[in-house]
Amino acid sequence: MKKLLPIILLSICLACNRPTEESSQEEFEFSYSSDTVMVDAGDDFIYLRRALGIADLSKDEKQLYNFNFDATELEVIDLEQMKLVDRIKMEKEGPLGTGFPRYLSISDDGKFFFVGYTDIREFDPSLQNQVLYQFRSDKTIGLEEGETLGQEFQISQNGQYILVPYGPENMDEPKTGIAILTLNDMTVKKIPMNLWQRTQDYLVTLYIDGKLQSRSFEQVDILPRKEQVLISSHNFNEVYVLDLKTDSITHKTYHSKITADTKKLPAKTTLDAPEQMRDAFTQMNENVEFGGFYFDEVNEKFFRFSRELDRKIGDSTVFKEVVTIFDKDLNQVHEEIFPINYYGLKFFKEGKLYSFLNIDDELGFAVFTFDF
Repeated sequence: MKKLLPIILLSICLACNRPTEESSQEEFEFSYSSDTVMVDAGDDFIYLRRALGIADLSKDEKQLYNFNFDATELEVIDLEQMKLVDRIKMEKEGPLGTGFPRYLSISDDGKFFFVGYTDIREFDPSLQNQVLYQFRSDKTIGLEEGETLGQEFQISQNGQYILVPYGPENMDEPKTGIAILTLNDMTVKKIPMNLWQRTQDYLVTLYIDGKLQSRSFEQVDILPRKEQVLISSHNFNEVYVLDLKTDSITHKTYHSKITADTKKLPAKTTLDAPEQMRDAFTQMNENVEFGGFYFDEVNEKFFRFSRELDRKIGDSTVFKEVVTIFDKDLNQVHEEIFPINYYGLKFFKEGKLYSFLNIDDELGFAVFTFDF
């Protein structure tokens, strides 16, 4: 295992004052610099197979907890020292089992939530006590006959409730809206909205000999933040803002001068050959993609990253990677081409943006420092 690599200074600085949202005419000053830092794993390896897909930041922003799915352990990374400092062995099954999580969330009071497809396992900060919530067997108060919860659970910042799509049990029908499920009594408050109906047209299904073989999945990003919830689709340059005090929803649409504002609909949604499915995924991947929203607490700005095919060179593809910046009220104030990988873990720490890098199977971060 190689030791800590020297920091590579990229030192990119840009200054811009181009307003990109037609409704906003004020000049916006923006510049940044970027470094690449490596995490020292000593003589060991850090689990990167899932690109830190099951990882979360401690609320004091000093540690990153990365779940090693294969070894069933938590890797503790000190972000001040940029060093792997501990491995916490856990169990997959049993009274303290993690189950099969698809993501990890740490609440404001330090609880660990291992979120699966049909359950959530809540651990106290010591990881020695667990509460198990099973959503296919526990009774959920507030759903009607024929209604069910989806699988895209999102934990609130305080760890007291979850946000999850709800709708018909029939998987061929779109979800009806977003549900707010309180964990201590399993009661549901339902907020109807049409986003899932709109994404239904993007689903692609493969049938062979009349039997369902595969179906695409439409991801909806959900970001709880204090008294608001941001809900967005990778298909649209838009966001729905749910006000938790009033249960009202505001729908905000944006315009990009760099990418399309809406992903193209697939030419065909019912397919009968695996090759057609691969071609459909390739075409969808080349169209515009909008990521979820991130909030920078220090600078009080929302960030969103997107990408779209720029050009093809032989069999290779080159994408435009774009950052869009919004003020705290979600008014778009700036967009530009930005040197960041659309995929992989991202988080803000002390006003700096950290973006996951895998460099020769070692963990690194692109660290962006902003000046507004």
